[in-house]
Amino acid sequence: MKHFKKLYGKLYYVILFIIIVVFLSGLYWFYITKQQNTNNNDIYDNFAALKADTKEGKDWQINVKDTDDNILITAIHGGSIEPGTSELAKLIAKKGSFGLYSFEGLLPSNNRSLHITSTNFDEPKLLDIIEKSEEAISIHGVDESKEIVYVGGKDTKMAKAIKQELEDKGFNATHSPEMINGNSGDNIINKNESKSGVQLEISKGLRESFFEDDDTDLESRENTNNYRQDMYDFAEAVSQGIKAGEQAKK
Repeated sequence: MKHFKKLYGKLYYVILFIIIVVFLSGLYWFYITKQQNTNNNDIYDNFAALKADTKEGKDWQINVKDTDDNILITAIHGGSIEPGTSELAKLIAKKGSFGLYSFEGLLPSNNRSLHITSTNFDEPKLLDIIEKSEEAISIHGVDESKEIVYVGGKDTKMAKAIKQELEDKGFNATHSPEMINGNSGDNIINKNESKSGVQLEISKGLRESFFEDDDTDLESRENTNNYRQDMYDFAEAVSQGIKAGEQAKK
């Protein structure tokens, strides 16, 4: 009887542990699914619709830096849409002398309304640039408080190299869940010459940590004196990862 009670006690804790793991896993996948559904509930189905309803220079702007390099860094949800993404993309492009494209929201509020999901983003300038590039790296933001970056994309060698460099710099980098991995053939990063790219989904918590006082408001982001060292380290890691990925593919 005593042995039975002991066995029953162990079984109880095993079952309790399994229930907790299943519950936490369910919460995680619920969050990711919710994030994906949010991204798919865009106001505009394509860029033409957005342009017809808004004004360039007032509601949004496009920044392009063309180089002879075949690497393109993109931030299609930049400015105040996903704060910190376009600033980071510019740093990465500068460090690696890569090409740059960023679409930046300028609205005083509700910049989320300018969000066009990656599989529908068809702004003509970007389409022209990306078709001529061999590699595309996209910088995105995910609404998560944990300081983490999800690394995905069809170019697995490049993604692996970038992930390794980020980890070496002390960042929490992990493989992207399927729902935000950027593997769709319709994703803008996969419309380059190699038909494959890398998508980095950077949590809100991590992006906030790149700025003094965790402030990602426009005024803070426009002042480079508010950039913390971690932001430069992150940009350097991605830049070095891109170069290592290029070597790995030779």
